[in-house]
Amino acid sequence: MSEFTAFLVLASYVIGLLPMLVFGGSWADKAGRKPFTLLALAAAILGSGMLMLGAETHLWLYAGRVFTGIGMGLAMVAATSWIKELSLGPGGAVRAGVCTSLGFAVGPVISGVLVGATNSPELAYLSHILASLAWLVLVLFQPDAPRRAHMTRQDGATSAENMRIFRRVVLPMAPWVFGLATSGFAVVTALTGGGEGASLLFSTVTVALTMGMGALVQPLARRWDRPRSARLLVIGLGTAISAYLVMVPVALTGSTTLGLLASVLAGCANGILLLGGLGQVLALAGPAEVGKLTGRYYSVCYIGFLTPTMLSLWRYQADPVYFIVLLILLCSISLVCVLRNRRLLLNPQVHHPDTGGVHNTSVG
Repeated sequence: MSEFTAFLVLASYVIGLLPMLVFGGSWADKAGRKPFTLLALAAAILGSGMLMLGAETHLWLYAGRVFTGIGMGLAMVAATSWIKELSLGPGGAVRAGVCTSLGFAVGPVISGVLVGATNSPELAYLSHILASLAWLVLVLFQPDAPRRAHMTRQDGATSAENMRIFRRVVLPMAPWVFGLATSGFAVVTALTGGGEGASLLFSTVTVALTMGMGALVQPLARRWDRPRSARLLVIGLGTAISAYLVMVPVALTGSTTLGLLASVLAGCANGILLLGGLGQVLALAGPAEVGKLTGRYYSVCYIGFLTPTMLSLWRYQADPVYFIVLLILLCSISLVCVLRNRRLLLNPQVHHPDTGGVHNTSVG
């Protein structure tokens, strides 16, 4: 495949992902987390089955990616909300974020090792199908999260003030969550590979570094978090800018050493932003709208997944280094938006999962 075609396949699962993120959260809020988690696993199994046929025609790759996106979207909203409801206090955000990052890290590493050792992509897809089937059986016998039947619609809704915070503080940083992830393992490999693609080993290492650091940094980043504060978002965006600054010489020289450093920084930024943003969402969302708001958050996060595709198009018009400079400017604008609106966090109505109630957290 050409670089553009490969990145187009990478981005095609957004077609299945975005509708599930937009609508799946509301469905899961009403019908429960378990049914949609099972649907997510079923869609992922079907997607991997289609990808196994990708050697016959590229159309199967696109179809498989779309179904993988459907499974991913449902898992993001249903399973994340399920973890939230099983966790007291802010721990749900850490657990959900770490699981997300580990999935992104472990999956490609296992696939890379299998394909590198056997030269058989079908074996990697088959291993994913078998693992997903095992999890489907395990989830099938788990009780669903308890429903809050006594809660009125008004009690469970997200307040207007919290929605304002969500729009002005959380959404401006959201595209960089997965924008940094794809930059760490796709943009870096494209810059070091000169547009011809990096080796399988280097690609696997960048995924492991990027998403592995994203998972490792989250428990540490929680210590920097403060109630009613945008500190994690600011730190995350600052780390993101530093990652892109390192990518500038990578684009100029093709250095693999600097590329690996950029992947590490991008992974740290991804983990901090994922934790900070998800923590804000889970605190701001009304008890009856956790899945809905989580879906909206992730749908904006996944805009960043288009970054490698945009880079491949950019190459036809200009030097990639200018694309990285543009990303630095856009990331800086997001940082300014968060800084300008961070005072809104001083008076949110935070919903506590252990009581289901709403508490005004302002002091004085």
